Amino acid sequence: MLTASTLALTSTTHAATDNNAPKGTMGSGYQQYMAKHPEKAKKPSQSESNRSLFRSAQDKTTSSGERVLDISEWQGNLTQAQVKQLKKNYDFIIIRAQYGSEYVDKSLEHNSYLLDKNGMKFGVYSYSMYENPQDARYEAQTLYNRAPKASFYVNDFEQNSVTSGTTDEATSAWHDEMKRLAGNKKILLYSYENFMLQNASIAVSDYDGFWLAAYTDQQPTREKVLWQYTDSYYSPELQQNVDASYLDSSVNAKWFTN
Repeated sequence: MLTASTLALTSTTHAATDNNAPKGTMGSGYQQYMAKHPEKAKKPSQSESNRSLFRSAQDKTTSSGERVLDISEWQGNLTQAQVKQLKKNYDFIIIRAQYGSEYVDKSLEHNSYLLDKNGMKFGVYSYSMYENPQDARYEAQTLYNRAPKASFYVNDFEQNSVTSGTTDEATSAWHDEMKRLAGNKKILLYSYENFMLQNASIAVSDYDGFWLAAYTDQQPTREKVLWQYTDSYYSPELQQNVDASYLDSSVNAKWFTN
């Protein structure tokens, strides 16, 4: 178990401050990419639409278990009433734990405690800022130690901060260290397709599943276990817009939480 002094002294990852913390939320790297490449937001071809296994992203009703929400400190601390309502409507939720290894999400301790207290399953993600394989292993360690009760762990790798070694080597090292710590718990890689293909096309196969960010109306054909289809789904439980994903037809909720 890492101590507070170890966390403060041994990481090579750049520290995140309150001013740049919003950049460490899930999908921020993808949004920057889309701003530079608006043509990528075009709707898929008719043949691709015919292969869709999901409802349109415009459909705001879904049965329990199909949709998954992810949140961070920017949605604030959950309340007891909100957690009870979330548990009623969802099988699990995903929360941010850290940005790099040094910035801890301000709501992590409160939200993870309240979710666990109410028996609601949750996964955690780390917005990756590792610079090399050793640093990647350290980021995996800090994530695990900050959220040991999580049901699964996510490497949110959508910004290239690697300065030595290759991005594939560092991303594989993150997985290998988390696997050593988390055992049989699922380990996912989150990114958008273009970034994954350029930076983690080899390492992605190490992970139990790929969580794809693609804000389109129809399901992308890329193999995945989760599809984050929007950053503006209105959650009646939280009364605000949040990121939302759909489970792939190849998995169910228990796949993530058992």
